[in-house]
Amino acid sequence: MEKGYLIENYSITDKKNYIPPVKIINEALDKYKGKFLIATPKAEVLSGTPREVTIVIEFESVESAKTFYESEEYKKFKNLYEQTTEGWISLAKEY
Repeated sequence: MEKGYLIENYSITDKKNYIPPVKIINEALDKYKGKFLIATPKAEVLSGTPREVTIVIEFESVESAKTFYESEEYKKFKNLYEQTTEGWISLAKEY
């Protein structure tokens, strides 16, 4: 089975109300067998113009990643994310 990855890259637009995902979604990640591989606002830019924060979360499968993303547990963070950041989230399968 191919692993699935949620990849996020965003800028924080409301620093006062923003909460880093590593502080609020760990319990939900455990339930869906996900784990942070990268969660940093300090990635070294080698090329292009990425946004401030880069996050990569690994799951056992693409289906698990999608189920997590659509879950009620993640919905709270999604709402916060939409209100306090600007950027993108993508779902990718293992190469």
